[in-house]
Amino acid sequence: MKHALTSLFLFGLSSLCPFAPLSAQQEQGKPGEGAAAPEAEPEAADLTLEQRLAGYEPVKGTVKVGKWAEVKLEPGWLFLAGRNAQRFLEDVGNERDPSVLGVAFPADYDEARMFAVYSYADEGHVEDDENPDFGALLADMKESTKAGSKERKKAGLQSVELLGWAEPPHYDKAQHKLYWAEKLQFEGEDGPTLNYNVRILGRTGHLVVQGVGGIDQLPLVAARSKDLLGVTEFVEGQRYENFDPAYDKVAAYGIGGLIAGKLALKAGLFAKLGILLAKFLKPLLIGLAVLGGAIAKVFTGRKKAEPEGGDAA
Repeated sequence: MKHALTSLFLFGLSSLCPFAPLSAQQEQGKPGEGAAAPEAEPEAADLTLEQRLAGYEPVKGTVKVGKWAEVKLEPGWLFLAGRNAQRFLEDVGNERDPSVLGVAFPADYDEARMFAVYSYADEGHVEDDENPDFGALLADMKESTKAGSKERKKAGLQSVELLGWAEPPHYDKAQHKLYWAEKLQFEGEDGPTLNYNVRILGRTGHLVVQGVGGIDQLPLVAARSKDLLGVTEFVEGQRYENFDPAYDKVAAYGIGGLIAGKLALKAGLFAKLGILLAKFLKPLLIGLAVLGGAIAKVFTGRKKAEPEGGDAA
């Protein structure tokens, strides 16, 4: 699997960092007498997140998540919808995934270093009348992950170990919303990977919102994921209470299975949407000197730190 930063080089960064408009002189293709000198391209560090994501057509305000739901974004948040979201994930090193419905970026992205991936699981109405023992559930998940890792190794993929909860599961029965976070250790990686999960239950399926960020960003990833949890709702007709047992299918699992199932089957959603997404953020903070400071200026929007004694950028 390609490293995300390598992929950024391959794609030339054109989508993440649009250049300044051509001056009139450049548009004509000939230097005119007395023509003003071409305007300098803006420093990437001076570009807003919206400008850096311009190639993916970010939208604001109330946005649709497929035909299922809507998100009432707070000021400053940006959303990449449908194919633009899929293209963004491809450009940072992931295989094409048509199930992706959107990617949301918080207003404080440069600090939070996280974004969230939306998809929909059309697996039936999840009945929420059980009260799982999360301690026992975690033990079962660890064993399932070990078994799954053997299959991953046979397939030529990294093995993975579930270290524990980064944040224990919490289900709001009134809102039909669930969140939890796992700490995963992938073979060959220096430190744990954060897998932050949000599920919003609906009439015949559930929304999957995957918080993407480094383990050291857990507080901010958690806070921003919960922000999205509060402003994401199914549209009328697709809500949990719209379930009709005479017509709608029921999922083969409850809350416990919803938490354990994806990890047991795929060793974490990052295995599908890409552990690269998490690793895309961490190297931007600590490894840019190796691959070139230009990437730091393009996507993080921050200038290199001045030598000690100078003003910080």
